[in-house]
Amino acid sequence: MDIIIDECISKSTKLILKQAGLNIVNVEDVLQAGAEDEEIFKYASQNKQPIITHDRRFGEIFHFFQLEPPTIIILQVLSPHPGATNQLLTKFLTQFDLSQSKYYGKLILIAKNNIRIRDK
Repeated sequence: MDIIIDECISKSTKLILKQAGLNIVNVEDVLQAGAEDEEIFKYASQNKQPIITHDRRFGEIFHFFQLEPPTIIILQVLSPHPGATNQLLTKFLTQFDLSQSKYYGKLILIAKNNIRIRDK
């Protein structure tokens, strides 16, 4: 499965995703560097690829953009330090299989103490 990685995601987090068997696609590889969040959302929607980000604005776009939403995973950490992020993501990846269709088009919020899955 291809997953779009927002520019704010660290190299060590990308490594964890690769080790989990996911094919990561950097935003700057498919769109121009510094692409607007709406452009990233549109690209992900058209290509049916999940997005992983720290950017909470994607939650707003998920609810209000007119396109069918892709899966959006927002890593909610107080400081986007790779250690904390990687710990949360590793825990998530051991509990959830993103290739299952039931997760497509969901907003997944991963925080220190919980994981919330929302529909549009």
